[in-house]
Amino acid sequence: MKVTVARIISYVLNPLTVLVFVPFFLVNRTTHDFDRAIFWTVYSLAFLLAIAAFLFYAVKKKIFTDLDVSKREQRPLLFKVCGVLTVLYVIGLFLFNAPPIMPVVMTGIVIGMIVISIVNTQIKASLHVATISAFIFAIAVVYRGYNVLFLLLIPLVAWARVKTKRHTLSETIVGGSVGILLSLGMYLFVKLSHV
Repeated sequence: MKVTVARIISYVLNPLTVLVFVPFFLVNRTTHDFDRAIFWTVYSLAFLLAIAAFLFYAVKKKIFTDLDVSKREQRPLLFKVCGVLTVLYVIGLFLFNAPPIMPVVMTGIVIGMIVISIVNTQIKASLHVATISAFIFAIAVVYRGYNVLFLLLIPLVAWARVKTKRHTLSETIVGGSVGILLSLGMYLFVKLSHV
């Protein structure tokens, strides 16, 4: 039963699902424009769905062994596809006059992918835990007085990744540390550059 619950948590709180909410919360908070936040969420969702479609295709064609892309040697292809989609996404940011927070968010995601790629040459850091940690800390910093209970999602996702035997405890700690440091770094960048 616990493994089933852990699989559900891993599936629901996977990086693609978590990233859907980032544009809404950050654009809505920085612009106070609900419609603009919805637009950028839908725009971002289209690219996230493209990544998800690629993942499903790659698993079906046995290019990847699973949707988590658990084997490190398979991840470079995923990062290349994400890189191409990121370039297209960034072009759209300029074409559609994105609010200043959106290029910052994209920069954070790209830096996160690079850091995780580098870390993964030594240890298979949990991308799930890195993503949820980065998201929760970014929202906690941007929305002062944020409900601290959301912080419990980080150990919950870490537990799920360990329970499903996708990661060790140390791999989830590394992933969480990367996510938190990335969020704090991007926050300091925004504060210093007055975006």
